[in-house]
Amino acid sequence: YNSGESVTESHAWPAVGDYEIKVRAKDIGGGAGYWSDPFPLHIDLPVLQVSIIKGGLTKVSATIKNIGLAEADEINWKITLDGGLILLGKETTGTIQTIPAGGEEEVRSGLIFGFGRTRITITADILEGSGIRNQGAFVLLFFINVLPGGG
Repeated sequence: YNSGESVTESHAWPAVGDYEIKVRAKDIGGGAGYWSDPFPLHIDLPVLQVSIIKGGLTKVSATIKNIGLAEADEINWKITLDGGLILLGKETTGTIQTIPAGGEEEVRSGLIFGFGRTRITITADILEGSGIRNQGAFVLLFFINVLPGGG
């Protein structure tokens, strides 16, 4: 780089925590200047949690909560039903643009039609990790009875 030219660099930290950033210049002859004063930096991460799944007439739903200390972006979610005879609504997917720290967003399946015992799985994925919840359920035509707990 030429003398006086601005330079941009990036770095990714592997864990939540407090860090200090220091920089110094080096010339083409290998001579280095003094280190700058440290610049404090705190890194936080979003953490997703999927609430208890609710059933009812034609659909299931749950709330995706960001219980972390940073905003979650581009949250890809999926609702799947595994087992039983599910003729309609076996899988629903979507993307939530952002959930702020401490915020939440409800997700809903598409129309469900079928019969029998099934396992409902709801996942929420971001670059920093995933939230997942499984619950048992019984589908009777358009009515979905979700079992309490992990059932």
